[in-house]
Amino acid sequence: MRNKITITKKNNKLHFYLVTGGKQCYLFSQDFSKGVYEFFRSGRSEAELHNFKLWHRNPRLDKTIEKIPMYIRYVMKEEVAA
Repeated sequence: MRNKITITKKNNKLHFYLVTGGKQCYLFSQDFSKGVYEFFRSGRSEAELHNFKLWHRNPRLDKTIEKIPMYIRYVMKEEVAA
């Protein structure tokens, strides 16, 4: 199963979603940041995030990528429970 992270931009916020198995699950929202938007605008696979090599170039992007696995685990656990 291939998981993909997608975003939408609305009202100066970025909304993150996990797309897995044809379903789109909401992860979290955060304030708009151009660097984060540019990185995620066309979607990124979960594997790409695990292999991210540009650490310490954009602190906002670093923090966002660090918290995504926690939200994915939570969403997957809730999906199994439901």
